[in-house]
Amino acid sequence: MIDLIVYYLFSSSAVLFYGIGINKSISHKEIFSASSLTCFKSLFSASSTTAVSYLLMNWLLIPLQLTELAPFIATLVFILFSTLTEIFIGIGVKQSPVEFSIPLLSVILALNEGSSIGFAVVISCICIFSFYLMLIISHCVRERIYFYIGEEDLKMYCVLLVCLAVVVVAICGFNVSWFNLYLGGGAQ
Repeated sequence: MIDLIVYYLFSSSAVLFYGIGINKSISHKEIFSASSLTCFKSLFSASSTTAVSYLLMNWLLIPLQLTELAPFIATLVFILFSTLTEIFIGIGVKQSPVEFSIPLLSVILALNEGSSIGFAVVISCICIFSFYLMLIISHCVRERIYFYIGEEDLKMYCVLLVCLAVVVVAICGFNVSWFNLYLGGGAQ
């Protein structure tokens, strides 16, 4: 399970390699306390949607050979759980588009790549964690650049995209084979 978490959080991040929410992570300007509530709401709605959609896929869509409808069914289930989450958790909190698009795309990715219901739920949660980790990284890079250069001197969006490209190249160029030795129990 650790190798799955490391794979989807770092080396195959949903934000960096699949592009889920890369624009939103760069242009995000919310306070971190509000982001923690949206993270919790996204995790709850995505994990419950992934579990129910996975069961519906295996029990209904696969026997009827209607697997092409899986994203549509996942969207309907996501709308149901997102509405319930908004009713019980988010009363009075402004809903942002991040709360809808990031978890939904994470659910669809998890349903396509999960080999079991547990793996699918973990994949969807880790994809959401990778998005919020990218929010923290982009905020740190933005603040560091503002420390050296004034806010009006530089187009921040371009600088952050270049920084993300450097991070992607660093992850792709880094030899992750030492993870295999560590996760596989060491050298034999």
